[in-house]
Formats: sequence, structure tokens, C-alpha cells
Amino acid sequence: MTTDEEILFERETGQESETDNIESIRKKFEGQMYLDPTYDPAFKALFDSEEALKDFLDGVLGLEGNGKIKTLRFNFDKALVFRVPHEKKVVFDIFATTGNNRFFNIEMQRLENNFFIDRTILYKAFHIIKGRKDMELSKEFKALSEKEKKYRRYELPECISVWICNFDLPHADGEVRDEWGIYSTHALKTMAEQKKAAVPVSDKNKYIFFSVPNFKKSIEEVNSSIDKWLYLLNHAKDGKELPNFGSDIIQDAIERIKVENASDELLAAQEANMTTKEDYESWAIGLVINASEKAKAEGFAKGHDEGLVEGRAEGRAEGRAEGRAEGHAEGRAEGRKEGREEGAADERSAVALDMLADNEPIEKIVKYSHLSKEKVLELRNKQAKPTAR
Repeated sequence: MTTDEEILFERETGQESETDNIESIRKKFEGQMYLDPTYDPAFKALFDSEEALKDFLDGVLGLEGNGKIKTLRFNFDKALVFRVPHEKKVVFDIFATTGNNRFFNIEMQRLENNFFIDRTILYKAFHIIKGRKDMELSKEFKALSEKEKKYRRYELPECISVWICNFDLPHADGEVRDEWGIYSTHALKTMAEQKKAAVPVSDKNKYIFFSVPNFKKSIEEVNSSIDKWLYLLNHAKDGKELPNFGSDIIQDAIERIKVENASDELLAAQEANMTTKEDYESWAIGLVINASEKAKAEGFAKGHDEGLVEGRAEGRAEGRAEGRAEGHAEGRAEGRKEGREEGAADERSAVALDMLADNEPIEKIVKYSHLSKEKVLELRNKQAKPTAR
């Protein structure tokens, strides 16, 4: 084959392979009307519109009439890099700014983790720093006199974090919405005594959380704008056609996540995102299940052998007929129990060592290995010790 023929063959083969891959991906979404917007690619496609984001945030904040957001600028996957003193990067799902310098960070969180609350606080710290920096760069701030700028040296803009969660909210199990702020303990005590709602120290630093699975309203009960968005987020994955919400903005957003309308790039990104997270969940659960099954089989074999020997010995001492039967049964039971426990302990330790090697958090290792925190730390210390020569 000549060089030109080889190049042509490679190009055609590559195109066929790419086409086959896209067709394979499309087949995975057969039977689905919409892409699940709780996964990042579809979530960003859903809100890839200034009008959609404004409508959603107006609903989150309960804004109506002239109080609604007028203008909004937004970015997806906004990466922020800080050096404090070492480089640290966080990536916001959506970072949005209103015309009056109100800053939003909107996150879609599918999986709960042991440091979720810490993560929200860390993101808020970067969010505030980013908001303050952008405020200083605004036309309004630059137009101030130097004296006024110095006066406002520590002024912060309003920074609102919105976390849309696919799990129960921390400290608010069963609730659809929760809100955090900075409160004075004196104010909390006083308000509790007066049976009134506490007022935060500052209304500029706010966290708003939604639990999608806890939104149980039927379509007949859906009224507000935020109800419509939560219903959409919760039911788009059901495989059925979503109702007409009576909003052109929401209907346009729904069109963007329809499988039949999705571009090859969006489908590939959605499939990759789903595979990565679902494979990890499956792997983590599989570790525990496989360890349990393996321990059971090894424990049974070990228990059977030990029980047989022990049963025979006891049987001879007490009498061949009765002793052999009772000793065999008792020995097998005790041996099986001990064997299972030893086998399970060995497998749990093996799971923990594998996860330690992958630098997984201690809390996650405790969760999936079912070992105590002390045992995991002991394994980590042993693993860290240099081998004696």
C-alpha cells in the first residue's frame, strides 16, 4: 500500500470508528426523552441561557416585579486559582454576576461525601474573594474617589451560594430547602425566647440548599417558578414527557436537554460523566460485596475443616456415636463463625489498603471498608513505615 493510500485508509477507518462510537453512545440513551440534568453536562445545557438562569434565581430568592434580576453574566466551569501560599484551584459549575454586583455560585452535587460541609465553606471563601475582586473592577467602584475607596476597603458584595443536591441535606433530613447564614448566639437565644425567626449578622453571605429527591409535589401542586425547576430536575430522568409548565423560558430549557436535540458532543460528555460516577459507585459497593462473599466462602471452607477435626477429637472422648455428631456440629459452627470473621477482617483490611494506596480520604475508607477509624489509621501507619533492610 502506498503512503497516500495508507493515509486515506487511516482517515476512513478513523471516521468509521468515530461514527460507530457516536452511534453506540446514542443507543445508550434510547428510550429516554431527556438527559438527566443532575449530571453536569445536561445541567449546564439546561441553564445555558441568561433568561433561564434569571428565572431560576428569581425563584430561589423569591423575587417579583421590579425586584427581579435585570441583567446577568455567567460562566460555566469557572476556574479560580489562588496562591495561599501554594496554588489551589476550585472550579465553579456556574458563576454568575448581576448588574448590581450580586454574585452567585451555583453547584449541582450528585454524590454526598464526608467533607461536603467543608467543601461548601471552602467554595464560599473563594466565592467571596472572587466577588470582592470583581467588585473592585466594576465601573461603579472605579468611579469612586480614592477617599471613598479607602472607606470601603473591607466592604463585601452580596455572595449567594446555591447548592442543588441529589441527596438529603446535611442537618435537614427530609427537607427540600435549607438556608445557612452567620448568626449571633445571643440573637439566636433571644429569638428563641421570643419565638421569632433569627436574623443573620449579615445578609451578604448566604448559602441556599435544595434536595432534589425530597421534592415530592405532584404537577397539580406545582405553582411557583422554583417548584417548576425542581420538578423538572427531579423528573427529567423518568423517561416520560414533562408537562407544559406555561413558561416559554422553561420550555426552551427543556428542549435543550431533549435526547433527540442533543449534539454528539453533549451526548458524549453526558455518557462519559455518567460512566465515571456510576462506575465509581459500583466499584466501591462491589468491593464490600465481593469481600463479604469471598470471606463467606473461605470462612466456610476453613470452618468445615477445623470443625471436622475438632468434632472428631471431642467425639472420641465423649463416645463415638453421640460425641462425633455433637462435636462435628459444634466444631463446624464455631469454625465457620471464626473463619468468616477472620476472612472478612482480612478482606476489609485489603479494601482499606487499596483505598489508602489511592490516597482516598480516611472517612471514605472507613465507610466502604467497615473498619474502625483507628484500624484504618493503624494500617496507614504500617503502610507508611519504610521496609527494614
